[in-house]
Amino acid sequence: MSLIEVLPLLAINMVNVRYAVAGEPITHSLSPLIFALVHESLGGSGGDACPDSRSVAVIPAAVIENALAWGYASVLPNTPDWELVGSPLGKFRGNTLLERAVTAAIAIEEADPRFPKCQSPTALTEIMPKGAESVWLSLTTPLKHQLSKAAVKTYDKSMTISSVNTLRWDGLNWWAATTDGLGFMVVAQAFGYSPAKDILGLSGGGSTARSIAESWSASGGKLVQLPCRRPLDNEGPWNLVEEEPTFVVDLDLEPQVDSDSAFKVTYRPMSGDVDSRIEHLSKIADGRWLLCAQHLQSWAKLWSPGCTPYLPSLELLMTRLVYAEAHLGD
Repeated sequence: MSLIEVLPLLAINMVNVRYAVAGEPITHSLSPLIFALVHESLGGSGGDACPDSRSVAVIPAAVIENALAWGYASVLPNTPDWELVGSPLGKFRGNTLLERAVTAAIAIEEADPRFPKCQSPTALTEIMPKGAESVWLSLTTPLKHQLSKAAVKTYDKSMTISSVNTLRWDGLNWWAATTDGLGFMVVAQAFGYSPAKDILGLSGGGSTARSIAESWSASGGKLVQLPCRRPLDNEGPWNLVEEEPTFVVDLDLEPQVDSDSAFKVTYRPMSGDVDSRIEHLSKIADGRWLLCAQHLQSWAKLWSPGCTPYLPSLELLMTRLVYAEAHLGD
């Protein structure tokens, strides 16, 4: 049996989880690989808090209804190729290649020392209810702002700022959260930026920008709105100032378009050996850092708070991601 189809049971009375990432474009996404790495790294350490993984999927969707439909029905009209393996997930080849990459990466037990030390996420204080089956969704462009308040339950400001990147179906309700901003805070501080001393220059006002702006402001930080196609709403929960920013984050880019900034929100395919990739990522906070950080926050805040003490550190997850990507590229 493959890793993705049926992973070893970690405890009796396990919750069965189906995971997917949805958006458009989406077939290049690293999220399925990151999910598999986190789940596998928990091994038996997560006890009965850690769910059993039934399946992983990539959902091309321009409207949120299509992503939710998969959550209910677990089928796709057309299963796309996942670009990292050139085959659909759920098929033998795709699952086998993913399993082999994860197995190779999990053998790495310590984070590369060149990576900065990162703050670990904290769990939601109230553990989410769970039934016999759960659906976890990661949302990306253009789905993050499409949900109706009447359709979901939430405990954070995700619906207030129209920025939902994490969903969970508990058998009765859809729960929504935003973890982009929380992940950004972890990465920013790991790379030496602090809301206490730095002013964030933000280009963009879309869903991810709003989540980052809300988290940075909630931590006491100041931010400057830079020229962009769609600015932040003036009345949002962010601390806008007219000062010179000390670092800039450009969220006004098209997907998979690179930027000149040392703090990037996008990521592109990498080449070279493991050492050269780690050397690059130890100096550049590219989108891999943000994606891994918000993914860990999603586990802690919404998907499986009880697993939080057993989650890998961000720097270890990044190390394993580098090895897994390199393995898939061989």
